[in-house]
Amino acid sequence: MNHFRSSFLAFLTFTLASSFARADPRDGAVDTPTPDRAAARAENVARLSAFASTGYLGSSGASGGAFATGVRLALGRHFALGFDLGYGLIATQTILEDRWWLIPSMAVVLPARIGSLRPTFDLGAGFGWGTSSGYKNWSEYAAQPFSADWAYQLVPTFRVHAIASLPLTSTVDVFARAEAAAMVMPDDTHATATDTTWFMFSIGTRFDLL
Repeated sequence: MNHFRSSFLAFLTFTLASSFARADPRDGAVDTPTPDRAAARAENVARLSAFASTGYLGSSGASGGAFATGVRLALGRHFALGFDLGYGLIATQTILEDRWWLIPSMAVVLPARIGSLRPTFDLGAGFGWGTSSGYKNWSEYAAQPFSADWAYQLVPTFRVHAIASLPLTSTVDVFARAEAAAMVMPDDTHATATDTTWFMFSIGTRFDLL
């Protein structure tokens, strides 16, 4: 019995000593994640961020500007969900139009590496709601905004987009975005492409919420 107890204590002492030796930070055998490995692990979890952008808004024969804001949920390294809302104004020689949109979307995410830079590219599409309305001129819009001469309200809208983003810090990115959208109008509507489509080129910033 004493021999068994002595053997057990010797085994326990050896095991504890080995464990402390492996855990000793001075020991070169400690398995400390490198920055690249830590970044890879972070990219494999859900990442919720908010964004804001501003830029050029156009349609057939019309041009102007817009801003957009929303959220993006990255799920792993290669897929993301999004939801954004935007507002913009475009003008032709004869009419002023505005645009509203509320569009959920999804995207394939393509990580890349260019030297020390690690950009990502989103290629996506969304389906949501858009509003298009028209005014006779800028004076009428300024006098009574959102009281348009005509409007197509919350019409089903399809959109495609491409985003190139670059991290500034571990929680903040900058990005450039291109998108094109079309409202799905009934066959008996006499709306023109100018009234129901738009494209936008913008730059913005995105920051992590979670």
